[in-house]
Amino acid sequence: MLKKLTYLFPLTLLLFQGCTSLMDGHLVAVDSYAPKSVTAGTYYLSSKSAVAGLQKQSFENSLQNMLAAKGYTRTFVNKGASYNIVYDYSVAGPFTAEESFSAPVNEWWGVEQTYAGVHNGMFEEAWYSDNTQYVNYFVKALSLSAYEDTVPLWRVKSHVQAETPDLNQDYPYLISGISDYIDRSSGKVVYINVVKNSKTGRYTATKW
Repeated sequence: MLKKLTYLFPLTLLLFQGCTSLMDGHLVAVDSYAPKSVTAGTYYLSSKSAVAGLQKQSFENSLQNMLAAKGYTRTFVNKGASYNIVYDYSVAGPFTAEESFSAPVNEWWGVEQTYAGVHNGMFEEAWYSDNTQYVNYFVKALSLSAYEDTVPLWRVKSHVQAETPDLNQDYPYLISGISDYIDRSSGKVVYINVVKNSKTGRYTATKW
């Protein structure tokens, strides 16, 4: 199970995420399937997810806003809605990954018959060694499935790797990641770089 999940988010990929003092980025894996074109319409939103209370309301409001941008209109009465859209949110982990890196060694350490790094009055040059650390992480998943009566129409799913299981930190990235794949097929797993502008609070999703 660990190998199956880690292939989606190798740690090396995280090194390429854009990051400045004004922005922070997340890499989201997205997979979607829609066998035929669907006309946007009204929908009733439901879920079997454990999200509850104000957290659920905030989460569903974000989903509602994203779907509205795609032409879908939410109704709070199931009867008469064109579609039933079911969302599910889950957290798996923690998992542990091994990460190797090069680290500078204290330049005051000597390599042969030295004291405090001094040899014949000269400082030894700093050297490097291979080190290994173990990183804990969680994998969060969001899926949306649309039905007309009981007939499945389209499904989209996204994953993101995160340091904590907290829903609030990552659901905007998951939602932004799937925004361009509502009622369309991705054809394969695609990686979406979602960047938040900390000044405006807006999220921008681009294919990685």
